[in-house]
Amino acid sequence: MGIDKIGKKGGIDEASSAGQAEGAGPVEKSFADVHAEKTGAARGAEGASATSPLERLRAGEIDVNGYVDAQVEKATAGLKGLGEQQLGQIRLVLREQMMTDPSLSELVRKATGELPRVPEE
Repeated sequence: MGIDKIGKKGGIDEASSAGQAEGAGPVEKSFADVHAEKTGAARGAEGASATSPLERLRAGEIDVNGYVDAQVEKATAGLKGLGEQQLGQIRLVLREQMMTDPSLSELVRKATGELPRVPEE
């Protein structure tokens, strides 16, 4: 059984052969512009004084473990629909992974200049 019009001429209209589909116009905003606007709006909603965990670390506000905690909080921010116990378990596993997994702890070391320490309990 064959498929019609594959390899045959005549299936393309003049508008699409000119490189422009019907109703398509110039792009008004690039993805980077839209992303910058959304990021700026999100930062504005957080407050003008909000800074990244790395900036807070460099300013001496937090230590490397505080940086790990801030990154875990940032990573789990979209999971607000979960119960507090489930969310706590996920955060615990993420913290442990960032501190014990060689590749993740190396990424933390590259970002902060020191390795994260497992908290003494």
